Amino acid sequence: MTPVSNQKATPPDRILVIDDLPLIPLAFQELFRELNPSATVEYSENIFTALSAKAYANMSFDLVITDSFQDHFSKNLEQAASELKKRFGQPLIMIYTSAYDPTIIEKMASTGIDAYVHKYESIEEIRKTYTELSKGATYISGIFHTLYYEYGQGVRK
Repeated sequence: MTPVSNQKATPPDRILVIDDLPLIPLAFQELFRELNPSATVEYSENIFTALSAKAYANMSFDLVITDSFQDHFSKNLEQAASELKKRFGQPLIMIYTSAYDPTIIEKMASTGIDAYVHKYESIEEIRKTYTELSKGATYISGIFHTLYYEYGQGVRK
């Protein structure tokens, strides 16, 4: 079957992790290098710093992993994803958060979000996310998938 995405089906090598906890990118680097020895991870504590950092001025990334930015993330979803893609060479975007927002799932295709992963998922689920992104597919982790599709929490009338 052909991947859903127009992205090239290759493992992301250059990864930017945006999170206020510096331990998160270290964990991702260790995990991703098990799957892809050429993977490198850069770190920024928030989206605003990442977008304005001189160190990233001419850099492109294959994957940007970020938390949900702020309390009302879904209202700023399109702008945030657009800015990240424009600034960093059209990378894949993975939202990595403990905050469930059905709007993110509903707008993944239109905003360019490639993966939506709960922070409390298992290491195996993170591996699966990376593998699916490497194939050019989009991915919603188990916890968010269950909340949205099995419990109907995303259904709005």
